[in-house]
Formats: sequence, structure tokens, C-alpha cells
Amino acid sequence: MNRTGASRPLRAAESQPGESAIRPFRRLWIALSLSSLGHWLSVPALTALAGTLTRGDDLPVRAQAIAGVLVLMVLPALLLGPLAVLVAGRLDRRITMAVVDVVRFALVLSVPLVDAVPWTLAAAFLVAFATLLWIPVAGGALPALVDGEPEERYEEARRSLLRGVYGSAPVAAVLFAVLALIADAVFGVAERADLAVYATAVVFLVAAAVTFTARELSAVDAGAARAPGLGTMSAPLKLLFQGQRRSGRALPDGPPVAGAGADAEQAGAHAAVPPGAGAIRGLALAGTVIALPAAALIAVARLHARDLGGGDAGYGSLLGGLAIGAAFGLFLGPRMLAPFSRRRLLGLAVITAALALVPVALVQNLAVVVFLAAFLGLACGVAWAVGTRLAGDAARSYAYLRALALVTGLIAVAAVPPLAGLIGAHRISLGEAVYDLGGPGVALLIVAVLSVPAAVVAFRRLDDRRGIPLPPDLSAALRGHVYTPPEQAEAGPAVVRDRGVFIAFEGGEGAGKTTQARLAAIWLRDHGYDVVSTQEPGATKIGMRLRAMLLDRETTGLSARAETLLYAADRADHVANVIRPALERGAIVVTDRYVDSSLAYQGFGREQNVSAIARVNAWAIGGLLPDLTVLLELPPEQGLGRLASPADRIESEPPEFHERVREGFHALAEADPDRYLIVDASRPQAEITREIQYRIREILPDPIPSGTEDVTSTFPAITDA
Repeated sequence: MNRTGASRPLRAAESQPGESAIRPFRRLWIALSLSSLGHWLSVPALTALAGTLTRGDDLPVRAQAIAGVLVLMVLPALLLGPLAVLVAGRLDRRITMAVVDVVRFALVLSVPLVDAVPWTLAAAFLVAFATLLWIPVAGGALPALVDGEPEERYEEARRSLLRGVYGSAPVAAVLFAVLALIADAVFGVAERADLAVYATAVVFLVAAAVTFTARELSAVDAGAARAPGLGTMSAPLKLLFQGQRRSGRALPDGPPVAGAGADAEQAGAHAAVPPGAGAIRGLALAGTVIALPAAALIAVARLHARDLGGGDAGYGSLLGGLAIGAAFGLFLGPRMLAPFSRRRLLGLAVITAALALVPVALVQNLAVVVFLAAFLGLACGVAWAVGTRLAGDAARSYAYLRALALVTGLIAVAAVPPLAGLIGAHRISLGEAVYDLGGPGVALLIVAVLSVPAAVVAFRRLDDRRGIPLPPDLSAALRGHVYTPPEQAEAGPAVVRDRGVFIAFEGGEGAGKTTQARLAAIWLRDHGYDVVSTQEPGATKIGMRLRAMLLDRETTGLSARAETLLYAADRADHVANVIRPALERGAIVVTDRYVDSSLAYQGFGREQNVSAIARVNAWAIGGLLPDLTVLLELPPEQGLGRLASPADRIESEPPEFHERVREGFHALAEADPDRYLIVDASRPQAEITREIQYRIREILPDPIPSGTEDVTSTFPAITDA
């Protein structure tokens, strides 16, 4: 049913949409980058101004003023996202983006003119709320601009915009540090913080002018739900509660399904605590620990920099180090230590981020602390990149982890600065030496003490190679291969398994599962494995006849139950005559679709009793489940748009059907996460293939000899069923 082909990589010159859209795209990129630069710059500018306005007060008052600005800049995203979408979706895109930037310009400009803490706090809240209006409108600009362009060009253009939006964060931190140095040399103490605020206002004004000249952006996004690629706008608190329930939520007309082939008793036994729940909790805990050290450092960065003698320039340097490190981490995360377990890498990154906060709190040299902040940011960036990949569905995982980060960040910025003010400065005598430990340093140390144990727990819950020592595993990954324990290495390739390895590829129409299943089979055969590549329906002679009936658009009047039973009949013949014999002789079976397709299509898509379908298929397959199920996730409208041939009977179903199928696959994967690998299929084909190959390595019967791929120059034939 899937006819996705390989897509060629884009050259650097083709990073924009088609020739007719290059100039509008550049205007959009410049407008979004400038507006984002103003947004990131407003954070240190307003917090520094709040600190300056309270410079005559004691530490608790200054800490509370800075905390107030940060809390009010985070709070709208936590509470008012859906309201902002509702308002923004009814307005002209170009006018709205320009007006929002003008409003932010006026608000920021008014802060040094009013020169009062209450208005600084109010302006921070209003600027953050205006940003919420800007996000969904800006996010909807690219799809309208490149409408009709090839999917690969759209994806590359989207990534280019994301680099501009988030890449402006380290630029803003460095710019703030430079402006602070200039202000220190030119202005008095009372006016030094004003220069950065005025610069922020100018950036917003220039962004508004650029946006206003881009007439191609004019359109109305009625009913827009989110900003694609720029961050979802769902209510974070609602997402958090949904996230806790997702892995065990009820399926239509029945209890949660523990596995595709589970019978009724098995489904009931796993309904309360689904398999892999520990890994899900570990990922959620990791997301929390990632955000806590970074948010705590941001919250007290100005106070800590002042204790270290750095002033606002030191404050900007701390933020710059953290942001630059995070940017490198986001880039390196998916590429780091390819043979190493992604779950272990996430756990190590989280532990590293928590531990890095200890020297940040204790070291008294600003330059060293800036370097350590960059190292902390690097660990957070790697953890975020790997964590979102492990979570699977790009939009949903980003929304859930973003919600965790927002709530954790809000708690940190609300609690850590007042805690620092309450603790105050302390002088410790160490013989003849004297050690000055400020309140911000003690507060960061407390956060580190809380974060490290939580990070260790997250690592243990995420670890998918228990029993394998960490140091040699990491050392082997640094050398480019997977670590094999000595007892397994001595056994060599003569190790005999009770059966082979069973891998299934699942996904909606056009997601690329047929292509990836074929590439996986070729890759395995290149490494010397006996591979059987097969598919459903139609892997046997009887199955070919059933396939013709099931997919032919001329087949009309077939009831949903009859369709379900025909798929089950094909699967029973497939297992008996192809899959099980291959597994019994020790082969690796790679199938394009298996039992989860029936649960997703005939269960969720046709809105039938999923548990009843699971029981029928459990009997048909004799309880045989894949060792690994690769779910290629793609929005239905994108997948169906990839199909080149006329749609078959299933592909021609309405969009609502395919959306239910997508939700069904998600429910099944979340109920059995240890068996599933969820892959974002909108990424480049080569990147998807590497991720799948890494996951397959973990379940192969024998270690893959290092260097095997280097000597492979042909594509050997694969045994097809």
C-alpha cells in the first residue's frame, strides 16, 4: 500500500523553496530571525533593568524583582497558549506579525521611560503574551508560502527557519554582553541597563518593517491549531495530565491492549501497568531534570555574575555560554556516539547536566564558570535532542517535553532567586584562606543536590543494556563499534538461538515503511545474515488472492468484520508458511506490515472493537509477536501526498479514517514502548535509516564485525518470501 521512493538529498543551494519563492522566503527568514532575536534579547534586558531598578535594596528584593520578570515571561506560555491561537487564527498573517512586533517595540521602549519595577513586570508579561500571538501566525507562514512545492523542499525550508528562530538565542546573549560592556564604558550606573532595552526595541521595530514589506505573507489562518515546527500551542498543563494517562488509555470498545497478539487475559493483565512504563517515566523524569539546572542557572545568572564581579557583561556571558553550548548539543545529539545506546546517552547527558551545576555553583572565577555553563548547555542540548527522538512523534513529543520544561522552568525561576536572597552571602574560613559563597551559588548547589539523584534514577529507568558495564560500552562506542561482553565474544558467530529475529515495519500510507523495510533487509544481508523479506497482505499464493480482493477499489460491499477476518486469514497463512519456518531455522524476518496494522486500520480506522480484533489475530498468529516493530510516523496528509500511483481501496478512505489509524498506531506503541521504535518519517531518508539500523543492532543475534560495512560494495540478493 506504500509506494514511497527514496528522496534525493538537497544541495545547499536548494535550502529554500522553489525559484518563485526564494525572495519571499528570504524575507520571511529575516523577519522571523529578527523577531526571535528581539524576543531572546528582551529576557536579559528586562531582568537586568529590574535588577538595576532595585540596586539600592537588599539581595532578597533584587532576587524577587528578577524572579518576577522571569515568571511573568514564562506564565503566558503555560496558561494562555490556546487563547492566543484562537485570536491569531482570525487575523491577517502579515499585518498580525507586523503589529505584534510594533506592540512589543512600544512596550519595551516604554520600560526605561517609565523606569519603575511594577511597569517592568507588567511589560514583561505583555511582551510574552504578544509573542504567543506571533508564534502561531509565523508558524503558518511557511506552509502557505511554499504551497505546491515538493515535500523535501518544504522540510529543508522549515529546518532553515528553525535555525534562524532558535539560532538567534546565542546571538542575543552575546549581543547583550557586548551592549553591557559598551554601557559600562559610556553610561552611569543608573542608565547602564537602558542600552540593551533600547536595542531590543529597535530590533522589534526593524522586524516589523521587514514583515510589513513581505506582502506575500498576507492570508488568514482560520482555525490554526499550532505553529508547525515553531512549537505547539496546546495547554501545557493539559498535555502533562494527558501524558500520564496515554500509555494506559482505553481503546475503543475495550480495555487497553498490551500487545498486538495478546489474548484477552494478557490484555487485562497489562492494562494497569503497560510494558515499558518505567522507560516512559524515565523519559519524563529526564525531561524534568534537563530543564531544572538550565532554568535555575538562568534564574540567578545575573545575581551570580555580580557575585563573581562580572556585572551585566558577565550576566550576558553566562547566558551566552549556556545558549551556545545548548546549540552545539542540539546539533551533535543525534550524531554523537552512533554505536552507543540512545537511552544510555540520554541518561548520561542528564547526569552530566546535573553534575555540571556543582562546579558552576562553587567556582569563583567568572571565565571558568562561563565555560562550565557552556558544558552544562551542551549536555542539556544533547539530552533534549536525543529525548525528543526517543519519544517518537515529533509534534506530540515536542509538546509534551516542552510542557515539562515550561512547568519545571516556571518552578525554578519562581523559587531559586528568592531562595538565593533568603540564604544570603556567607564567608567560610579555610585556615588562612577565605571562601566567599554567595546566596546564588548556594541555591544552585541545592538544585544540583536535588537533580543528581533524580538524574541517576532516570538513567536506571532508561537503561536498555542492563548487565553491560558502562565504561567498556562507552569506550567501544568511542572507537566506533558496539561493545560485546567477553563471554559473548569468545562464543563467536557459532552462537545458536532458539529462533531468528522478527522485525516488522508499520505506519500509515506514504510513511516510507516499504522503502525502509527493504533497506533494512539489504543492510542485514550485507552483514552476512540470512534474511527473509516479506509483506502483508499477499506474501503467499493464497495471500496474493486475498490482497487482490482487499485492496482492489472495485471490491465494494465488503463489511468491516469480513475485511478484518480476511486480513487475519492472510496473516495466519503468512505466519504458518513463511515467518515461523524462517525463524525456526534462525533467519531474520523483515515484514512490511503485521498484526498491528489490523488493530490500527480495522480497529481504530473502522471503529471496531479493538480487543476483539486482538483476540482473533492472537489465535491467527499463535502468539508470535515481532522482536521489534518500527513505526514510521507521518501526518496522513503528507503521506498520502507522497503516493505516485492511483490510490487503492484503503488509501482512498477519507482523511478522518487515516487520522484515526495514526492515533491507533500511537496508542499501540505507547502501550508497548519496549517493542516499538517510533521514527519521525518527515526527516531525510538517510537519517531515518541510520536510526533504524542502530536500533536493530541491539537485537541482532551476533555482534556485527567492525569494518564490515567498509568492505561491502554490492547489494546481494535477498530471499523474498
